[in-house]
Amino acid sequence: RKELRTAFGDGRSPQVSILIMCLEALLLFFRDLDSGARDRLLRANLLSVACRETALVALTSAWLAHIDFNAGRFETMARSMQTCSEALESDDGTASCRLSLVLGDAFVYAGEESAARKWYDDARVSANKLGDQAAIGAITYNRAALHVSNARIRKLSSAIPPAEMTLIDAEVRSAVNYQAVARLTSLDHLLRSTSVGALMLADLHAEASNAILGLIASSAVPSDSAELALLYSDNAHALARQGKFELADQMAVAATSIDPKAFDSDDKAILFDGLACYFTLVGNNEVASAYRTRSEAALSQQQATIAQLSHLLQPFASGPVRPTKA
Repeated sequence: RKELRTAFGDGRSPQVSILIMCLEALLLFFRDLDSGARDRLLRANLLSVACRETALVALTSAWLAHIDFNAGRFETMARSMQTCSEALESDDGTASCRLSLVLGDAFVYAGEESAARKWYDDARVSANKLGDQAAIGAITYNRAALHVSNARIRKLSSAIPPAEMTLIDAEVRSAVNYQAVARLTSLDHLLRSTSVGALMLADLHAEASNAILGLIASSAVPSDSAELALLYSDNAHALARQGKFELADQMAVAATSIDPKAFDSDDKAILFDGLACYFTLVGNNEVASAYRTRSEAALSQQQATIAQLSHLLQPFASGPVRPTKA
């Protein structure tokens, strides 16, 4: 990036300038989850449109959809998806791969497995053609992580069938194995957190607690993040289940010290439920009831969010249709 900035910083090539902006945005996003990543990518997208660089319009729109999906900005995500799909005639497969991956994720998140499968299959084909191991790793990780998250949400109100538990466990193990074989490390702490979620789903509290303590000690999890708050909450619950109340108290204090205001509703629902379970186990029923109420409110908001997302995804429900090049 620095070398390209030095050589092309005078703007002699709009295409290179746009790609540099994309690279800078992705570095900000994947390295630091920096909110400035979206602004940088949006500028690259607007410049692509102004320069009538159709392939770059597709690429920047696909990555905008990715960032907006992760941020829960579903309306702007859907608009970027539509823009990308309309500009794919000049794409080399990179934008379509990213678009298909995001659509697969979005449909899984919405609980629409049939549509998700079509898009994931398309993303995998594109990634294999491109030799993009990171994209293949993202497909295996994202699918597993979203299934764990969705199952944890459903477990708040009903039991998860054993067959589904087995499938989720297999997906998580597959994602971990692929990352190891491909020597991809960028998703390590997220994979470990997903594994913790699968252990909590299975009520394997001792194993979950040990895994959480190791992950927290690694300092790999971003501070003040929903991921970290959930790990603390899960461990407070898991340790209390084992009668290890002194350490459980420390975990609960850590969980409640992180402000959840900006967290997604599904993260809030799971976080507050874990704290409700902890406070119930330590005999503080009044506080437990308050957290249970907050969990139920977050769950209700999550259901409304999923309904909105499902509506926005309907134009893509039939699966990919690639444009025919002239």
